[in-house]
Amino acid sequence: MEWDAGAYTVTWKGQQVVLLPKEYALLHYLYVNAGQTLSREQLLDAVWTMGSPVDRTVDDHVYRLRRKLARWSPAIQIDTMRGIGYRLKLAKENLGANPLLKLPSFSEDLKGIAGTYLRYGRGDALLTLARNKDVLGFEVDPTFQMLIRVMEGDVRFMVREEEGSFVDRAFLLLYLNQLIDPQSNREFVEKALRHNLLPSLWHNELATMSIISMLMVWGELEVAKVKLDSLRAEVERNNWEGLIPYTANLQLEFVLRAERWTEVDAAIEAVEERLIQYPYQREEGQYRILKGLFVYRSDPKLGLALIEQGLALLKQSQFVPNLLNGYHTLLTISKQYGWGGIDRDIYEKEWGRLTAQIGIDEISSQVRKQLQQHLGSL
Repeated sequence: MEWDAGAYTVTWKGQQVVLLPKEYALLHYLYVNAGQTLSREQLLDAVWTMGSPVDRTVDDHVYRLRRKLARWSPAIQIDTMRGIGYRLKLAKENLGANPLLKLPSFSEDLKGIAGTYLRYGRGDALLTLARNKDVLGFEVDPTFQMLIRVMEGDVRFMVREEEGSFVDRAFLLLYLNQLIDPQSNREFVEKALRHNLLPSLWHNELATMSIISMLMVWGELEVAKVKLDSLRAEVERNNWEGLIPYTANLQLEFVLRAERWTEVDAAIEAVEERLIQYPYQREEGQYRILKGLFVYRSDPKLGLALIEQGLALLKQSQFVPNLLNGYHTLLTISKQYGWGGIDRDIYEKEWGRLTAQIGIDEISSQVRKQLQQHLGSL
């Protein structure tokens, strides 16, 4: 199923269904938790976070959803679990083994396409490719599959031990905990790196890239600058196109957090030049948020417009981790700059709705518990 949160549409096998906002949110929540029985109270808490609806509200929305999804039944249907609530059932089709999977060159070509989508921030296309892997003849390795699930807004699986070992899930748990409680996360991150706990792919991601933003949030700006300079030099030396605008954004973020006002214009110009050459949607979204934070100091109206454009781009890209990072950057820097009043309150509320929708609030205590259990005594 392909989701468009802006148009409130869901598409499956070329057929599109248009939903109302709450219908869309309800179906997406059921989809993320497909196969699980959810009580009316759970659905109310997840979908109607700002109101005071009653159980009948859920029943009415399920009734309307069933009518709109009737064309896909019984492959996709909402079952009533009498006396408890509802469950979304997704029937798996058995099409037989795809002979294309036996052609290494074809599989490698598709992986190359996936990598291109990833670099350009086309999460919508990447998700479509991954969801149709059996039809297309594309094998998804476990690491990539976990990333896909996070991109879809499913974070609840991260605390389920049956989904994989702690080591397999550790990077994602550290990433989430950085959003939940960044200061306490520092100890866990440093221990994971010191003891080489993570698989090489995730260790390198954490040690060379993610750590830079983490250090900035922790207030270790000079240490972050040293690592950033090292990363930028390596990116330029190896011509890693996918990271060129990313590192330019990190440089802009650094000068904003360090309040080096005389360097901001040059940093903004550098990002804009790189985005012309490498028009990656995720980096464009992050850039507009960063620029908006700077502009807000002298022109709040224009600053907010840039921030809204940035958030819209991140939502369109369907990279949930980057949307989370965008909001987190916005809130931490605006707090540093002393924002107050209604503007910051609006984004605080949006952040609360987003984290509740994808399940961060539900699993936050379990995230910390597992990190403490596995890393606390190292």
